[in-house]
Amino acid sequence: MLSIGIDFGTSNSSVAVYDGQTVKLLELDTHAKDRRVMRSLLYIPRDGEIVAGQRALDLYTEQNTGREVKMERHSLGEITMTFSEMEVVKEAYAMVDVNEPGRLFQSLKRFLAMTSFKKTDVFGTEYSLEELVATLAQQILRAAEAALGSKISSLVVGRPVRFDDDDEKDQSALAKLKDAWGRVGVDEVRFMEEPVAAAHHHAAEARLVTGTRFLVFDFGGGTLDITVAEARGDSIDVLATGGVPIGGDLLDSRIMETRIAPQFGRGAHYEPEGLPVPSHILSRLRTWQTIVELNRPDRLEIIRDARRRSDSPRELAALESLVTRNHGLELFRAIERAKIALSDEEQAEVRLQADDIDLAEGITRDEFEAAIGAQVNSSRVCVLDAVRQAGLEPEEIALVITTGGSSLIPVFRNALREALPNAKLTAAGTFTSVAAGLALAGGTVK
Repeated sequence: MLSIGIDFGTSNSSVAVYDGQTVKLLELDTHAKDRRVMRSLLYIPRDGEIVAGQRALDLYTEQNTGREVKMERHSLGEITMTFSEMEVVKEAYAMVDVNEPGRLFQSLKRFLAMTSFKKTDVFGTEYSLEELVATLAQQILRAAEAALGSKISSLVVGRPVRFDDDDEKDQSALAKLKDAWGRVGVDEVRFMEEPVAAAHHHAAEARLVTGTRFLVFDFGGGTLDITVAEARGDSIDVLATGGVPIGGDLLDSRIMETRIAPQFGRGAHYEPEGLPVPSHILSRLRTWQTIVELNRPDRLEIIRDARRRSDSPRELAALESLVTRNHGLELFRAIERAKIALSDEEQAEVRLQADDIDLAEGITRDEFEAAIGAQVNSSRVCVLDAVRQAGLEPEEIALVITTGGSSLIPVFRNALREALPNAKLTAAGTFTSVAAGLALAGGTVK
């Protein structure tokens, strides 16, 4: 019987199949550069078609970038609020972009730990977070079944070691993930921690000497997950696991906050009073999704007033264009490209020219590393905590296996070398090792 493993990632997803002899990665996305890796993106246009992967990004970019955002107040109907023994009935309203051709959902897995995300309206249809995750999961499953040429009845899905530092949020996130995958129509769905799966894969591939103690450093778009294990022939003994909710998305936000936000008005002051432009406006620059929130009329009025009255009219004009012409995702893609370039180069540039935006902001590797210093320290603490929980000293770790796109960032690799001085670092399949390990371990998951 075939064993199927699905790495359902924050940024990218992949599927592997193990037939008892070999592991094979399935081709999921014919539009992607690497067809074995599907972007974890979901796009729902007004016509109701469900689009996932690279085509979701391409279609969103084609239909949305540079378009005018037009917000209108729409009634949601009556709601009843209860105060002690008194009930108040009032009309509820929401601001809706009536010019929006489609909704793009990115990093859905990262939202599982957020208690504030209940439901969202997509052109008249309400979706819970679990329903959105299930919709993306179904797209991945269908692509896998098409590549396999048969229906999948059993699979193993990867999960982070920790979704959140808060235990209650962490457990809630896991419950939502299980709920979502329970909706996809597969008879049996089991779950395994992602770095444990990567450990299984590398132990099988590298034929590690029995007794070798090693650590898996799985650093993706949403979480950093750690496993400490000991090789036992073709299998492993898991000694400890750990994780922290930091990932590539957070690193992009740090570049935005420290280097790019000033080009869109952070630090601006009203003249002649010298009062700062409201921080609640500029704090929404941290992700492209929160940039969209600035399209509300009251917030746009603040931006336009600041453009007229502040000491940074050019920057506030760029912010207005960023918001009203829907360039947020385009900007964060430019930030991500610069971040990736800094793994090989000492300097990179975040560049975006569109409407009133004329951005060409250089960033050095040193500046990037300074911006993410807290995240680097968190990763070091997480690694050492996992080693301690395994009952080992840092010097006893002989090998570190890194996987996930963010694990390629030099400052994190240097931190690993310092924390584990006797360990050899080796990079496993950056986007595919977890799926392969899930498939390999599928027969042993309880």
